[in-house]
Amino acid sequence: MTEASQLSKSRLFLALLALFLSSMCTLGDLVINPIAAQLYVVFADSPEWLINLGITGPALAGLPFGLIAGVLCDRVDKKWVMVIGFAIFTVSACLGALITNIYYFVVMRLCATGVGWGITNTAAMSILADLFTDEDEHGKYVGFYNSVMSIMGAIMAAVAGFLAVSAWQNAFMTYYIAIPILIMLIIFLPSFKPEHKNAEAQATAAETVPKGWWKRSVILAVQVFFVAISYFVMLYMIALYVTDAGVGNEAFIGVLASAATIATAVGSFIFGPVYKRMKTAVYLPALFVIALCFILMGFFPSTGVTIVCVVLAGFMWPFYFCYFYVRVTEIAPASKAGTATSIVAFSDGLAATGSSYLLTGLIGVTGTTAVAVWPTFGVILIVVGIISAIYVATHFKKQAAAK
Repeated sequence: MTEASQLSKSRLFLALLALFLSSMCTLGDLVINPIAAQLYVVFADSPEWLINLGITGPALAGLPFGLIAGVLCDRVDKKWVMVIGFAIFTVSACLGALITNIYYFVVMRLCATGVGWGITNTAAMSILADLFTDEDEHGKYVGFYNSVMSIMGAIMAAVAGFLAVSAWQNAFMTYYIAIPILIMLIIFLPSFKPEHKNAEAQATAAETVPKGWWKRSVILAVQVFFVAISYFVMLYMIALYVTDAGVGNEAFIGVLASAATIATAVGSFIFGPVYKRMKTAVYLPALFVIALCFILMGFFPSTGVTIVCVVLAGFMWPFYFCYFYVRVTEIAPASKAGTATSIVAFSDGLAATGSSYLLTGLIGVTGTTAVAVWPTFGVILIVVGIISAIYVATHFKKQAAAK
């Protein structure tokens, strides 16, 4: 296992720079957002479900590859898992509009932000867990990673929109920045040998990490699913809410998305210091604040309320997102960190895929609008928050009794 303390400051800086910039893969779908409507025109002769698959299908396609990457990270050099995953993303994304054919487009999309995302997301989190074994340092750098990811997403969305004005294919030129990043990963990332090959380290891990990591990882994944699917409704389906509430137009929706992304970057940046103070309880305020945002937007729809709540929810989200990626490596032995990470990553991706279906399903069942069912997601978060608060209080009580 390669730790940060084993690297020179310059080597560590370059390795982290390459790793942080590679987060563009996770938010690579934002490049498609400005041209999504055009795609239905360009491929008008194709089945709508096939176009939908190309636009929203990658998240689902990436799920099994995230699990595969987790297992590989525990068995082979994490550097090359990361490099191969990002190489798949780079080639597929850069060549995504080379041929104007619906089948070609869908395959490239599934490979780029599907397979590529599934592998790199898991590998990146596993590498950060290797580099920073101290819990507080780990939390800080996971926060930095998510902060850079949010900034990269905002920049890519803006650039793609600008390039697409002349032709929809030009939006894919945004992905060209991945080429130098891939080269940086190859050159600057050190080797991360699998932990299980180190017998001494594995024996130490077995003594310090309680048994039952698999069960705790699955329980965390269940929590992640319910929290993430609620937040992703606000993140990905805000356009439907804005339209039903009559509080803005497409330009307003774009401003909301940018503002939420910036707020997420700020929240991610300060996650580390907050986590150092609050530890496991760091995410509880986020659940209740985001829940309140859903409830306020549902009962008091207005332009002002929408702006405040979307930005506030965006700011609070990383206090949960960063938390669960830190927490999962703390409850699993180092030799299983990749597998454990892939479990929660799978749950997070499944939530992203299911968020639109959950919202539209509720609207269909109730026969109402997005505004009417919006508070439902606040209730989900409150229930999860109460159960989690009880667990955290019990956890701290046991720790105090042990002392």
